[in-house]
Amino acid sequence: MKTGSIDLLNTGLIVISFLLAYYLPFELFLFAYAVLGPLHYLTEINWIRDKQYFIASKLWIYLVVIAALLVSFPPLVKVFATEEFARSETALFIINTLPPYFNGCLFIAIIAAVAFTVFKNKRHQYIALTIGFILAVLFHFVPLYHLIVGILLPTVIHVYFFTIMFMWYGNLKSKSRIGYFNIILMFLVPFLIVLLSVDTFDYILGIETQMIYEDNIFYVLNAKLSQVIGLTDGTTFSFTGIIFIKIQIFIAFAYTYHYLNWFSKTSVIGWHKKLTQKRSIIIMALWIGSVALYMYNYKIGFTLLLFLSFVHVFMEFPLNVISIRAVGKSFISSKKS
Repeated sequence: MKTGSIDLLNTGLIVISFLLAYYLPFELFLFAYAVLGPLHYLTEINWIRDKQYFIASKLWIYLVVIAALLVSFPPLVKVFATEEFARSETALFIINTLPPYFNGCLFIAIIAAVAFTVFKNKRHQYIALTIGFILAVLFHFVPLYHLIVGILLPTVIHVYFFTIMFMWYGNLKSKSRIGYFNIILMFLVPFLIVLLSVDTFDYILGIETQMIYEDNIFYVLNAKLSQVIGLTDGTTFSFTGIIFIKIQIFIAFAYTYHYLNWFSKTSVIGWHKKLTQKRSIIIMALWIGSVALYMYNYKIGFTLLLFLSFVHVFMEFPLNVISIRAVGKSFISSKKS
């Protein structure tokens, strides 16, 4: 498929994602996360692995795996611990005390991605990593750090901002007008949502949908985004509040299009070319198993796949850094011209 046709396809995908998010914000998010999400993780991890992780350092992959294990461990203990162990001091320490400290894994991972992609000298890389560790310790006492790094970075920054940067980076080569239109359209979506007319009676949720959303604590992202834009203190949430419905429309749109954008770029990125028959069978089997887990019990599926989700987020950091760096250079050079 030619670049122009793919760009037109993505225009359609942006519109479809927006319309579906408008009519079914909560349901669409749960569906996209459970069905499209795992397939995206598996295929992207396979592609990034074949691209040597976009980093010429074996240390990077060890950091990624360890960081993903640490971040996903407390939720696993919370869900699968026995009642007796869950009441122990050890379990409470793992579940309640460790997660804020593990936000440092995300921070150090993004610092490492910058260090390994920007600096070629190992000495400079290790200096940057050391500074990252020190800053993670100092920032631990700053609430804004936990909001940005612990909540926003692996969620909306990953699926919305980094997606735009990835689109922009790809369009630097093709110079497609439709591609740039799509980028502008992506930037405009939050403003379009603000202008939307929303009637709370059109968004009455089924009990099961509401329970899944609450049981997996998805509402925290919604509440924190309302805090970021200055509308609440970040501690309240309501399924019927217009503010929260509009924020959920944005969340559902961002996640859905993030996944669809990836699947639409097969011929551009060529990630499907690295799928051997054996790998394809393994990926399809894992994907079917993942969806089955979500269907059996959404919380179990969500918890068990957290490691895979975080691995894909961490692995994408170098590509995010490369994209932002290329877009920044392009912007600066065009400004000088």
